[in-house]
Amino acid sequence: MFDEIEGLCDKVVSGMQVTTMTAATLAPSQDVAMLTAAAVAVERVRRSADAAQLAILAELARRGFETGPDGSTLETRAPAGEVAELASDTIALALGCSDHDARTRSRLAVRLGDDLDPLIRPLMDGAVTERTLRLVADETQDASRDAAAAVVAHVLAPMRGTDVPRIEALDRHDLAQACRRVLDRTDPGWRESRAEVNRRERTDVRTYPGPLGTTELVACLPSETAHVLMAGVCEIARERQREDPDLRVGPARALALADLALRGVEVSTHVTLGLALVRGPSEAGEAEVPGDVKTAGETRTAGETRTPGEARTAGDDRTAGETGTAGGARAVSAAEVRLIDVGATGEPWVGGVEIPRIGWVPGSVVQQVVERLDSRVTRALLDPETGTVLETSTTGYVPPPSVRRLVELRDTRCRMWGCDRPAVACDLDHASAWPGGPTCGANLSALCRHHHRVKHAPAWSYVLHADGSAEWVSPAGTQRLTWPTAHAPTEATAHAPAEAAPRDTTGAPDPWSPTQPTTSGAVAGHEAVGHGAVSTAPPF
Repeated sequence: MFDEIEGLCDKVVSGMQVTTMTAATLAPSQDVAMLTAAAVAVERVRRSADAAQLAILAELARRGFETGPDGSTLETRAPAGEVAELASDTIALALGCSDHDARTRSRLAVRLGDDLDPLIRPLMDGAVTERTLRLVADETQDASRDAAAAVVAHVLAPMRGTDVPRIEALDRHDLAQACRRVLDRTDPGWRESRAEVNRRERTDVRTYPGPLGTTELVACLPSETAHVLMAGVCEIARERQREDPDLRVGPARALALADLALRGVEVSTHVTLGLALVRGPSEAGEAEVPGDVKTAGETRTAGETRTPGEARTAGDDRTAGETGTAGGARAVSAAEVRLIDVGATGEPWVGGVEIPRIGWVPGSVVQQVVERLDSRVTRALLDPETGTVLETSTTGYVPPPSVRRLVELRDTRCRMWGCDRPAVACDLDHASAWPGGPTCGANLSALCRHHHRVKHAPAWSYVLHADGSAEWVSPAGTQRLTWPTAHAPTEATAHAPAEAAPRDTTGAPDPWSPTQPTTSGAVAGHEAVGHGAVSTAPPF
């Protein structure tokens, strides 16, 4: 019977396809009442489909894997009400959703298969949304089983004087209050104990990419702190609006929050610009050599040469003919960056940057950061034929700073599909285990600590290919590919040098072989990557 589920779902999908084409053709001729009834019918199907999927996830989320005594991979099953370790990662890859969504739905599913089991019926009937069930699950998260059962019975009971269950009749606010009133009766003191834990363990500040060029800053604070902070934001916002009557309330509050947060704080930013070596030496008579490192404060004179692997520190002054050794990138002053020629027209250019968990920052803003703020600017030298930061490998296990910088600038975030943890906060993983695999950029990738563990977990497969793509295969057989964020174009552009490396003719994208410079950057300590002023062809 279970093997018939896919066939049944195929029939539902076919029905929805017919519904879509019918709606697209006939909807303009229907009145509002008919359109509303059709929308409600489709919503009922969607909710029922959510119930079916949660019923499957309730079991899938309990399945895990471990290595047996003989080295074989054994399938395990977590106790009722518990999510197996790494199960949500398998679900995220299979459903193509984020880790957060997979974890949230996994926790809800196992609870619907355990102490919240009766709540699956109204969802299956299409009477409520999955979000409504999640609200009840969140309100009863730390409650005893008896208290949770009392809440379930209460929300499924009809409202006074009606035949409609509370879970269907009440909006989210009233439903949450109904759950809490039951918990107050059955589990006295639960509010105080939960509030204490939340204030100690769940306060946080996070950022998420907002609309293009903006970032959402989300803070979970103690209630009284948030109240005072918001009052201060509103007061400063009103002052700004009095000074500028055309300023809207939203932007005024955003500026006010920034004023409050940065008062008395000195901010120093660090911007890294990845520039392809296609123009020759940046100083008269100076010979560029792969692997050179030059840091802020160093000066050179015409005719100076050096060998691959050269490294210097701040304040290192050299004269013509002096040589040295080491590998990596060269730091330059903001004034020097403004003189760097990276465009076909000879005009200086700084592109926008994409910062993981922050969003896209326009190139004009990056230029202002470079020119006006107290910034340290580092130039990462890129090989125009391979597209990688010029670096050397090492025979040791721990990557040297130059190699770490290469991987961080290339990947910018964790290489697991859907993960957005910045590369600077990740481990550098050897795709082929050291010492069999070298400690170099081609064998290293950024993996956050959690997905580093996933990579080494039983029944998981991870391969870092020569073209820069990372291939993941879950225990369920789901395959996903990720690419370095600092990918290179596969088509020639106006910025490409005449002797650019030939493109791959096999049809496979090569994200490590750019034909034009790319720009990488970090603002206020966050690594980022940007792209050129002309359009490029990504590898996907």
